[in-house]
Amino acid sequence: MGQFTARENQALTQLISDCVTYGFSEKESLAYIKARLGKDISAVAYYRRKKQIDSGEYASDFLNYFTKVGFVTKHKQILDVVEMVQQDTIRDYLIEQNKPHGLKNKDQIQRLRYEIRENSKLLQELSLGTPIIARIKAKIDRVDEMLQPSQ
Repeated sequence: MGQFTARENQALTQLISDCVTYGFSEKESLAYIKARLGKDISAVAYYRRKKQIDSGEYASDFLNYFTKVGFVTKHKQILDVVEMVQQDTIRDYLIEQNKPHGLKNKDQIQRLRYEIRENSKLLQELSLGTPIIARIKAKIDRVDEMLQPSQ
């Protein structure tokens, strides 16, 4: 037991949050933490940190992180998925369109055209949102800088 590095403190907070989430008993929690962290912590330390998590401080930290980084990351992931779907749909359209005249499925071609149009609209909306999100993030960062104590 004793001092923890910054990385260990961060991991410990997450581990205790896991214990709360999964409803572990004290004994289960301490064993889980030792197995994952590789170090023992006292029951007193466990309950002190658990109290911080239960008080909402951990949730507040998570929300601060999510509003700064998580939302932007998630937006990028969604944009990537929609682009991938669009590429797959265009590929399927081209395959169907290039079939000999008698083998073309006109209903399938119409459906794929519709999906391409809808995906294009969605991509446009998501792409237009990206600069707006970047500006919001920049404003949040500036406010955080102003709130930080001078060093």
